[in-house]
Amino acid sequence: MNWKALYVASRSEKKVALALQNLGLESYIPLKTEKKQWSDRKKIITSPLINGYVFVKTNNQNRDLVFKVNGVIQYVRLNSTDAIIKDVEIEILKSVEQKGYYVEGKFDSNFDIGQTTLITQGTFKGYKGIIKTKVNETLYYILIESIGYSLTIKVPAEILQKQ
Repeated sequence: MNWKALYVASRSEKKVALALQNLGLESYIPLKTEKKQWSDRKKIITSPLINGYVFVKTNNQNRDLVFKVNGVIQYVRLNSTDAIIKDVEIEILKSVEQKGYYVEGKFDSNFDIGQTTLITQGTFKGYKGIIKTKVNETLYYILIESIGYSLTIKVPAEILQKQ
């Protein structure tokens, strides 16, 4: 069985994941927790890290079972076939979610666009990424290749190494 990504209706990720689990399929949505402030109150909100996506572990026999769930639009496709998500990519997302990393920021101008970097310390030690844009500050950019989704994780520049 492989992990695959599903496009789902806006703001229905949690409901779709629960319904998939009720059908006996393993599903996953990475979540982020943020403090939101309104004029009259503060509230902690949990929302999807990647809007519009739910990851499901399935095989070809159960492929169409996901379409029984309200809110599922289609599989994410790559080269005319369902995109396969690597286990390591799901583990990266789970690690980001578990550690509560802040997932936006700016890039360090010491790195060149297109340059491969290696994280040398911490939770993501050994992971490689490609610098896509420069703004400033320190940032490590993880490209989840299977679906073409880019995830940025803020880390100190001193633990990045040019490759």
